[in-house]
Amino acid sequence: MTTKQTLKANKDAALKRRKSKVKTDLLKSVRRSLLKGVSSEKELPAAVPEKDVPTAAREPGRSPPVPERRRSPRTAASAARLRLIREAVRRHSVSHHRGENQNQGQDHRSGSEVAAGGVTVPAERSPALGADTAAPDTHDVAPQPPPPRPLFSPTTLLVGDSSIRNIRFFNAITRCIPGATVPTILHGLPELLQSLPSTVRRVIVHVGTNDTARRQSEVTKQDFKDLFNLLESCGRSVFISGPLPTFFRGAERFSRLLGLNTWLQRSCTASNFYFIDNFNLFWNRPAFYHQDGLHPSTLGSSILAGNIQHTVHTSPTD
Repeated sequence: MTTKQTLKANKDAALKRRKSKVKTDLLKSVRRSLLKGVSSEKELPAAVPEKDVPTAAREPGRSPPVPERRRSPRTAASAARLRLIREAVRRHSVSHHRGENQNQGQDHRSGSEVAAGGVTVPAERSPALGADTAAPDTHDVAPQPPPPRPLFSPTTLLVGDSSIRNIRFFNAITRCIPGATVPTILHGLPELLQSLPSTVRRVIVHVGTNDTARRQSEVTKQDFKDLFNLLESCGRSVFISGPLPTFFRGAERFSRLLGLNTWLQRSCTASNFYFIDNFNLFWNRPAFYHQDGLHPSTLGSSILAGNIQHTVHTSPTD
């Protein structure tokens, strides 16, 4: 036998040994997994004594037969529960990622808002309600098709500061003005009310948090009185959404917001407005806030939207 033939024979023998070892390890792993699944439910059957093993099974060179292990109903039920849990976790992860992608898409949609079933309406991020903005440069930009008509006519106007950024209702026009104060809303509201369709029969205003940063409570109250005078003549049902308490933003800011919330509640009653109390709902709820302790988180936005919707639906006029 030549040297090449010897090397080839050695390689073939080594390859066969490796394949045999891999196969043996795989069988051992599968067997351990099966034994582990049975023992976890305390249903592992007793080993067959050697004296009960047939003589043929104890012959040299032959391994004794492995007794067949049947999965108990309890083991099968546990496996079914595990499959259900894995499927639920998978579905939750998929829906969570989809929700994040949708929220990111809405956050990057500059200068637009959702109104009446997902139709985008311009001027969401304008500096003031109803303010004129410069026309965008349309050079080398293909004309966009007009947005589809809404499936349902809007019945509600929701206007306020950045706390309502992620609040959407299928039959509402949402105008979010980041950093808005009461004078900001008061400045642009008349023109906005004139532009509303006749189907809008209620107005929801959420503002006041940014006003407390000025540390001028009496000035803020006077601004609200001017806003109330304007809303009384709009001919629609008016809802005032109370401010959210801050979280770890200082005792003074918290105290001013609490005082404003109490004053707004009394003033709404005197003006026949509906007051939406959010203060007690968000008090000492860190999960409802972003890390800044000021803006609501995704969960907080859902809670705020649900509270607004509940108050609107349970009001005497609806």
